[in-house]
Amino acid sequence: MDHVQLVALVGVVTAVLIFLFAVVFRRKGGQRGEAQLNYIAGLNYLIAGEKDKALEKLQATVRLDTDFVDAYVKIGDILRQSGSPDRALKIHRDLAVRPVLPDEQRVNVMKALAQDYQALRQWQQALSACENILSTDRRNQWALDMQLSLYEEMGDWGAAYEIVRKNSHIPKQEKSTRLAAYKVEQGLQNVRAKREHDGRVCFRDAIREDPACIPAFLELADSYIREERSKDALEVLDDFIKRNPQFADLAFARLKQVLYDLGQFAVMEQIYSELEKDHPAVVAGLLGLADIYEKKGSLNRAIETCNRALAIDPNRLDAKLMLVRLESKMGREEVAADMASELADAILATSNRFVCQKCRHEAVDYFWRCPSCKAWNSAKRG
Repeated sequence: MDHVQLVALVGVVTAVLIFLFAVVFRRKGGQRGEAQLNYIAGLNYLIAGEKDKALEKLQATVRLDTDFVDAYVKIGDILRQSGSPDRALKIHRDLAVRPVLPDEQRVNVMKALAQDYQALRQWQQALSACENILSTDRRNQWALDMQLSLYEEMGDWGAAYEIVRKNSHIPKQEKSTRLAAYKVEQGLQNVRAKREHDGRVCFRDAIREDPACIPAFLELADSYIREERSKDALEVLDDFIKRNPQFADLAFARLKQVLYDLGQFAVMEQIYSELEKDHPAVVAGLLGLADIYEKKGSLNRAIETCNRALAIDPNRLDAKLMLVRLESKMGREEVAADMASELADAILATSNRFVCQKCRHEAVDYFWRCPSCKAWNSAKRG
């Protein structure tokens, strides 16, 4: 083969290769474009809440383009949210071992992994995924929030405390509330482990963090009561009433027990009177006095005191119920019956309830942590 023929052959082969490369490139380019369209459609279905259709489009995306990492992440997320965290974990773990991923994509994969492990209650692996994110971005708020959520679910209140303590972006009051909450939970763990002294140390720490932390006072008093240290319990309960008069009634049952143990039950009348004098807008003292007057047989005085309480808070169900009982004891059955009838329709709408200030969840009994939104110490009088 002479030189001219060789050059011609090389030219033909080169032309064929160029043609083949062009065909393959166009095909792949078309596949990428179609994959992108499927991905966008999948996102739109996700926004519309149609997860089955979204999953179908996202799966079509990765069939066309196996390098479409974001589509794989969302496929796993849908599976986890649909109750298959184990299948989601397999997808996301396969993505995590890919040798070359841009930082942003690796962070998204780690976020998905952390949520998979959380759903599977594999706490340490979830925490490791968060640490992986923080190794790239130490201030990643998502990872910090997830860490805190994981520690709360684990009941590792010491670790949760340290995360919040070091966070300079949390508003001061919210920070105090959270730190106090974690100290109370630590204290309760100690109490359950029969370490009453360590529990009380935590409860006192909680009060120092947030003097409005109701459970800290009550749990501290309960600890003293369990150890038959009535005088110490009385001191704590007295301090609680002075600092949190609007919640004084939460301490009354404990106070009665402590004063009975000390042989000083008559002091309750003095406590109620002082509460009324120092905080006239708080009806708990008045209702306590009315109860004592009733027990002493001073029914007219009890009725007058109940009416004073209702003048302050016309919707207090407990005051109205007491009045019904008192009127009946006075022999005024018709008056009592009329009052009871009025109460029957309104009994479930009492204002003597507790409302979460975050999500407006309502309950008749005081709650320490909102059962709906999980906010700490958010219960206020309705």
